[in-house]
Amino acid sequence: MSALRNDAVRHSLRLGLGLAPTLVQRSLRARIGSFVHDQRLLRAELRIQTDTPILPWGPLVEQRVEAWAARHPGTVFAYTSGTTSRPKKIAFNRERLSRIKRGSWEAAVQAGAVHGVVEPTLFVLAALKRDASLTTLMLDEGARTPFVEGLIMPSKYLWEAAIAPLLERYGPRACRLWLLLLSNPGFIYSTNPSTLAVFCEGLNAEWEESVALVRAVVSGANLPPIAAYVAGRVVSRGSEERLRRAADAPSLPPLEDLFPGLVCYACWDGGYVAPFLERIRVFLPPERFAHVPMYSMATETVQTQLYYEGRTPHFLPLAPGVLYEFLPEGEDDDPRALLPASALRPGQTYGLVVSDRFGLRRYQTNDLFLCATRVRGLPDLRFLRRRGLAYSFTGEKLTGEQVSASFAALRVEVPRLSETGAQLTLIPSWLERPHYRLALAFPGRWDEGLDPLDLAARLDRLLRAENEEYETKRSSERLGAVRAIPLAYDRLAEALGGGRGGGANEARAWETQFKLVPLYTRTWEAIGLSEGAHVGGHDQ
Repeated sequence: MSALRNDAVRHSLRLGLGLAPTLVQRSLRARIGSFVHDQRLLRAELRIQTDTPILPWGPLVEQRVEAWAARHPGTVFAYTSGTTSRPKKIAFNRERLSRIKRGSWEAAVQAGAVHGVVEPTLFVLAALKRDASLTTLMLDEGARTPFVEGLIMPSKYLWEAAIAPLLERYGPRACRLWLLLLSNPGFIYSTNPSTLAVFCEGLNAEWEESVALVRAVVSGANLPPIAAYVAGRVVSRGSEERLRRAADAPSLPPLEDLFPGLVCYACWDGGYVAPFLERIRVFLPPERFAHVPMYSMATETVQTQLYYEGRTPHFLPLAPGVLYEFLPEGEDDDPRALLPASALRPGQTYGLVVSDRFGLRRYQTNDLFLCATRVRGLPDLRFLRRRGLAYSFTGEKLTGEQVSASFAALRVEVPRLSETGAQLTLIPSWLERPHYRLALAFPGRWDEGLDPLDLAARLDRLLRAENEEYETKRSSERLGAVRAIPLAYDRLAEALGGGRGGGANEARAWETQFKLVPLYTRTWEAIGLSEGAHVGGHDQ
């Protein structure tokens, strides 16, 4: 009976959403039409003058954000991960969170209509603990999940305190699989594609452990009362067959067999996360499952919003209340070089500078976007990379672009790197002679078929070919050779993205946001990874 009731409510939700895509499109087109006028009004309201300075994150920006929060009772803070030495603290009130939620809803409605999503159920792969991230602020509904909220987003039940015994006994992956089989969602959302990739790979590599809870349910094992309560609130028709199919399988079946309602998954696609997308496609093949690229949203501000023309997604600087200005790539932070959105040219790369009502005034996001085309007069922006990723011990000025190119060449030389899912990042180190350390981040056990010594030597050679000054410093022995260090991905992510001061909530906020960049400007020692053996370091 629970499945019939739940599906009846879902059917009502589908009917209620029938006109939503059309209404969203009309609303977005109206905002596009008034964009220039709205930007002019916002510039006047925020008192942005020609000579208003461009500022990166720092004490002055922090003071402005905190001053805004002090004037608005009920404000809460979210913390970023990013590449700064400690997380940035960003202020949010109910109005601001509501705007961001509306933008997410508009994106989901459009994508659902374009790709033919039938099941109005979204499964979110988010952190399982309430933390101080923006994701938590957007999803947190308090101690108990409302019935309709749970139908739309069954993953919310994993946050309830009563579910803790199941999580402790069977683990997060097993509990997520159980809820997915019960609810049969149409959409899976993961901010960072690494979260979804690791989940799928974990199912495949540790199926017996992953399916243990499902087998306990099917066999009628004595489970905590919360299991029956949650199941009754999220179950959909056909769940008994799906649960039994999983329980009887000796290994992970095709995901289209386990989740027949699943049509789309949404996650980042820009910048440095492409290797994770390839790993996802092994389990969610593109001919069956659509990938919906996320619009660009930093914790500090919404950078772009998703807008469909027909079946083509575009990413427009369209968030309400955000003043957008752009710097051509390579320009210094000179206000006189700033351009409005109307001046951007397809094929060119620009840095994004934003101002808003929440304490940001000409804030340098340090994000670079490609103007892919123009849509109804606005630039279609695709995130490329972080601006200003560079490090220099002795004048070599090694850049993120050079490191990315060397990584790409290394993957061509050693295809097994991509096959095993190893992620790469380069970190400067002062230990002994100054050198760069290649962190080889892997999702499970290190593949013995990969030789860190060989990888270090190959990358060192590629960097020498890519950067003439690096070659000179290596030849003169002012720089030591690259050293390679295999590390578990979670350990490296924790060191780089979390645990950098502040309270416990602040330290956990990195989990759903973290992504590796190709080059870090904090040293190995400052990050706290100085202990442990390295591999490599022999001069060639």
